[in-house]
Amino acid sequence: MKKLKMIYKWILISVILQTAVLAYLEFIYLPNRGHFRTTMYETEMPSVKDRSIILPEGATGISVSYDGLYAAYKLGNNLVIVDIDSKKTIKEIGPTGGEFTYFGWLPDREMLIYSEKEPEGKTSCVRISTFDIVPELDRSYPDIKKLPEGSGVIDIELSPLTNIVYPVIKTSDTRARIYKFDIMDNLNLIFKTDLTTIVKETMYTDNLIYQLAGERICIRNGKTGKVTHVPVKEANLLLDVDDNDYIYAAETDESGKAISVYYGKAGTKDDQWEKIPLAQAVLPEDIIITAEGNVFAADRKLKKIQCLKGSYRSAKYDGELVTVLDSYIVTTDKNRLLLKTLE
Repeated sequence: MKKLKMIYKWILISVILQTAVLAYLEFIYLPNRGHFRTTMYETEMPSVKDRSIILPEGATGISVSYDGLYAAYKLGNNLVIVDIDSKKTIKEIGPTGGEFTYFGWLPDREMLIYSEKEPEGKTSCVRISTFDIVPELDRSYPDIKKLPEGSGVIDIELSPLTNIVYPVIKTSDTRARIYKFDIMDNLNLIFKTDLTTIVKETMYTDNLIYQLAGERICIRNGKTGKVTHVPVKEANLLLDVDDNDYIYAAETDESGKAISVYYGKAGTKDDQWEKIPLAQAVLPEDIIITAEGNVFAADRKLKKIQCLKGSYRSAKYDGELVTVLDSYIVTTDKNRLLLKTLE
C-alpha cells in the first residue's frame, strides 16, 4: 500500500509541475516575447491570352512555365528566367564552377529545376537545384559525387506531390544512371542503363515508369521496388505521364511511327486502358501530351496541331513548334517567342 501511495504521489507531483510550466509559458513567457504577425497573400488567376517576347541573340533551350507566364533559356553560360508579360528578367543564374546540363519547368507550378555538373579531379559532381518564382526561393539537393568524368544530368522527373526526384545522369556516350532523392533528400542509385531508356514519373504515387529500347514498358513501385509492365502489349513505346497519373504509350508500325495511342493507370488491367486510333501514322515525337491529359498530334510541315483527346480544336501556328501547353501553342519565330491561345 505504501508503494502505491508513493507512485500516486509522484504522478501528482509530475502533473502539477507540467501544469505550472505550461501556465508559465502561456501567461508569462510567451506574451513577453513580442508580437507575431501573419501576412495573407491574394493572387489572381492569370488571364489566358496571346503572349510574346523578344529573345536575345543566342538564347537556346527555350522552356515555358505551365501557365504561360514565364520563360527560361540558356544564354552563354547562364540560365535566364523572364516574365513574358512585363519583359523583365526575374533571375539570372550563373554556374558555380561548372556548366548547366539540364533545366525545365515543373508541370503544375512556377518552379524551375536545373542541374549543373562540376569537374572534381578525374570525377564529376552533379548539383540539382530549384527556383520557385513567387517566394523567390532557391533550393539545392545534396551533391551527387564521384561520378565518371564528364557526367551530367540529361533529364529530371520530379513529383511535387510526393517530393520524389529521379535524375537521369549520362555517364558516358552510351550509358546512364538513374538515381532517386526521397522526401528526406536521401539519395539512392536505382539502376544503371543505357541512353535509350525513356523515364517518366507519376504524380500521386511513387512509380517510376521506364522503358529500355526494344523492351516492354516497366512500372517500378518506389516503395517496394517491384516491377510490373503496362498490360497492353500493343502499346510498345512509352510517350508520357500526365498529372492524373495516366500513362500514355504508342502502338508503332514497322517504321517506328505511332498508329494509335493507349492510356491507362498503373495497376489496371488491359481492358481498362483506352485507345486513340490515329488517322495517319505520326512520328512519336510529334505526339504531345499536356499536364492535364490533352493529347495533340503535330504536323510540322503544315504547321498545325490536331487535338486527339480533349475539347480543343485543331489549330495552325506560325514559326517553329516548341511545345503545346494546356492553354497555349508555344512557338518561336526568328527571335520572338510566341504563345497562341488554344480554343
